[in-house]
Amino acid sequence: MPDSNRKFRVAIIILSILLIGSSAFLFVSLEDIKQKDASIAAMSGEVTSQKQKISQLESNISILYGNLSRTERLLENESQTRQKLEEDIINLTMVTKSDYGVIGVDENDIGHVIPLEVIIKEGNSNLFLNVANVIVDEAMQSSAQTAVRVAREVTRTSLASKDILINIKSPPQEQQLIISGGSAGGAITIASIAAMEGKTPRSDVLMTGTISEDHSIGKIGAPRAKGIAAKENGAKLFLVPPGQKIEVGDIGIEVREVRTIEEALKYAI
Repeated sequence: MPDSNRKFRVAIIILSILLIGSSAFLFVSLEDIKQKDASIAAMSGEVTSQKQKISQLESNISILYGNLSRTERLLENESQTRQKLEEDIINLTMVTKSDYGVIGVDENDIGHVIPLEVIIKEGNSNLFLNVANVIVDEAMQSSAQTAVRVAREVTRTSLASKDILINIKSPPQEQQLIISGGSAGGAITIASIAAMEGKTPRSDVLMTGTISEDHSIGKIGAPRAKGIAAKENGAKLFLVPPGQKIEVGDIGIEVREVRTIEEALKYAI
């Protein structure tokens, strides 16, 4: 009997220890859970705060984009106004001008006629070349200078108190067009001569070819593509450098070879 009581007391003690240990573990676990809940709550508050900051930043960015768009519109308007003023000044000082066309090709080797304008105005014997939406190489500037020099020799015109503006502007909607190797030289010479003489180049006669100081017309690339472009733009006669008529082939309009700018003048003006 005493052994039974002893065993019972031992069991009671063990159970008490287990109960106390379990209670302590449960208490610690609850405290840990409370701390984690508090951390989660703090993190949730931080996330909410960050979301508010992000929302505010997005709002600020939207405002900045709006301001940028308005600034761009103002700059565009200012640029257009400045361009209009420059054109008005040119018109006020303009002596004469002529309109013609040069022929370039796009990246697919398709020809396009590009508007060419030569303006002679009061000035100090300067030459200005203005090219827009067209890719040109380093030969263009020297080609334009040669064209004006040849035009002065042909017309025997002094430009000591005049400036010459050469504008070659392709419409913005066109693909990027290419004029390479001075191939617009002959056309620029024709337009310059017309402006110096107060005449008008024929709209139904277009040409391609380089211009040299001895007044000769030199070879160019893609003659057939340029001839087709000339035809599509209303030309009835297409002038090409010597030896390149065969490269143009049959395009449905007359094709003539010209060796010098003087020969080209007989047809173009």
